[in-house]
Amino acid sequence: MSIEGAGGRHIIITGASSGIGEATARALAQAGHRLVLAARRKELLDALVTDLNPSGKRVIGVVCDVTKPDDLAALVTRARAEFGAVQVLINNAGVDSGGQKWWLEGAEEVEKVMATNVTAVFHLTRLVLPEMLENRNGHVINIGSVAGRLAVSSLYSASKFAVRGMSLSLRRELLGTGVNVSLVAPGFIRTAMTAKGGKRPLPMPGPEVIANAILGLLEHSRPEVIVPSYYRLLCWLETLIPALGDALVQRSWKKD
Repeated sequence: MSIEGAGGRHIIITGASSGIGEATARALAQAGHRLVLAARRKELLDALVTDLNPSGKRVIGVVCDVTKPDDLAALVTRARAEFGAVQVLINNAGVDSGGQKWWLEGAEEVEKVMATNVTAVFHLTRLVLPEMLENRNGHVINIGSVAGRLAVSSLYSASKFAVRGMSLSLRRELLGTGVNVSLVAPGFIRTAMTAKGGKRPLPMPGPEVIANAILGLLEHSRPEVIVPSYYRLLCWLETLIPALGDALVQRSWKKD
């Protein structure tokens, strides 16, 4: 697929080598944006970059562990050197907690989940935000989770509640600056992360639905988008009838 000659914005995507990140990269490349794809797995990253833009003129890959501040700084430096000011940041990299009983896994499990899902979002946003504010042009899109509204797994949900709080409050802090902040909250989406969780209580569409939601946000910014849309009803019911959430967790999520 060639996107040579197309216009578009300069976008960084973390966790870009598979799942939601890969689907988003493909959709954005198709739309003609200039992409800096960040991920840990070099082989997958290189293959994706070659597939999207063999010349490397509009899509590049940067091997990056988002839990390492030096890697994040190097990512932004490389992005600016290639394409100039970063216009859109998509904080997509994330990990699951591996189950409810995180207290049996040791401190390393807590550190890994919080460093990847929360701290990296703050650090990478911090690196690109001053330039966005100076240019009065920017959009930070954070990939959260419906688990950031429905408490289903204490460690994972805590990390996604944090991302939601950061996203919605930062948006308000930046009103009138020309910089937008949006949160995408996926429900169960068919990815490698959800594949290991066994049977799920609701249908699992592919990650392309999240990619389409992100494309929509780039055209019309919104504070929060829940995908698929039927999860909105669950979030509403959780607020009105918390006992319903208790029943769902007991029947569907609490396996260990």
